[in-house]
Amino acid sequence: MASVGSQLEMSAGISSEDTSYMIANTGLVLFMTPGLALFYGGLVRQKAATDMMVQNFVAMGFMSLMWFFIGFSMSFGTGKWVGGWQDFFMWQNVMKHEPWPLLTISGEVFATFQMMFAIITPVLMTGAFADRMRFGPYLLFLALWSIFVYYPWCHQIWGGGWLQSQGVWDFAGGIVVHCTAGWSALATALALGPRRAKLQGNDLGEPHSVPIVLIGTGILWFGWFGFNGGSAMGINEVAVTAVTNSHLSAAAAVSVWGVLDWMAEGKPKLVPLCIACVAGLVVVTPSCGYIQPAKAIFTGCFAGFVCFDAIRLLKKSGVDDALDVWGVHGVGGACGTILIGILADGPECLELEHPEYCVFPKTVARSLNQVGLQLVGVVLCMIWSFLVTFIILKTMMKIMKVRPDEAQYENLDEELHGEPSYTFHEDFFPGESCQNDSAMLDTVSTTDSSMAQLVAKR
Repeated sequence: MASVGSQLEMSAGISSEDTSYMIANTGLVLFMTPGLALFYGGLVRQKAATDMMVQNFVAMGFMSLMWFFIGFSMSFGTGKWVGGWQDFFMWQNVMKHEPWPLLTISGEVFATFQMMFAIITPVLMTGAFADRMRFGPYLLFLALWSIFVYYPWCHQIWGGGWLQSQGVWDFAGGIVVHCTAGWSALATALALGPRRAKLQGNDLGEPHSVPIVLIGTGILWFGWFGFNGGSAMGINEVAVTAVTNSHLSAAAAVSVWGVLDWMAEGKPKLVPLCIACVAGLVVVTPSCGYIQPAKAIFTGCFAGFVCFDAIRLLKKSGVDDALDVWGVHGVGGACGTILIGILADGPECLELEHPEYCVFPKTVARSLNQVGLQLVGVVLCMIWSFLVTFIILKTMMKIMKVRPDEAQYENLDEELHGEPSYTFHEDFFPGESCQNDSAMLDTVSTTDSSMAQLVAKR
């Protein structure tokens, strides 16, 4: 019996190496969703950590099924504005042993890789409306948002839609992922209003667990190599450059943002560096397969300045974007997409006989016209994502209870899920009963004092 690799090689046009690479990248991008759950979960208050993480994790199940039934068809089916839902309904006509057009991987591998983007994109918004959405309405919102925002824009840019035919480029999701989620996040923050603690004048700026934020950031940085590198759709030179550019942009953003925050706060802090890392990766995502590594460093520095200022500006405006989704993803994704027209290789790389240094020959080149095309795509996406999301939420709020009530808000994890992130048992400190956090801290203090006295006597 021939090996799986040999069978793939015998299938016309399918590469076993590219297939293996794309399966690995599919796993990397999927791993980013629990990474995002940790990143966001560590940034929110302790009594809302489970609520945040379950909103992220449930998408791995719910959004996968939606993609299988109608999402892939609406995104990659035939149509000028959105794909026909019947073209690939339940993945009919998605071929296992024939390559996807212009690629060396099967239609099934392509559809599964794209599923990971459909999972993580809507949950990027959860950071904007932390503490403000009940679980049932949240699931309905995910479904409606995917149907009316994500699938149409995925089709427009990657699935043969009108904007793609006009020459708008997006390598790995500047418009499709970050612009849609980021500008929709701003709409959710405005539609739902501020958190109750904000209304009461309390500051919710400090994360409840810095180590969890760091772990989540590390997973995201690692997974982004599959997110951007996998968007080359094969193990090739473009994939290598995309990974290199992703890393350099994140590194530059961490460095620049870190200096700016240090100057502003007077102390070097870890959490701003984590946010900076994500911003650098976001801004380079749309262009990482089209630009030279030196220019990727520029995009990281650009992210360090622009996203940093966007976040500070929104905070001053009073809009409660809890975890800075608009500043990082909305502004970062939009700016990074427009930068393609400025930073891509020159027109000589569009020629049949192109120079060796071209990153992705015969695709896109820098020009004033290209800047205009990218700008049109970004502006249309911003307007559509914001307005449609705002309308969806306002309509839902008229017919159902979307926000938790005041009693539930005090302990979201317990009230909405019956599953607090942290439980302190009475036998944690032998002989003492810890009824609450305050009592536990008193016990620790007493124990430390007793031990000190014992050591002194000895």
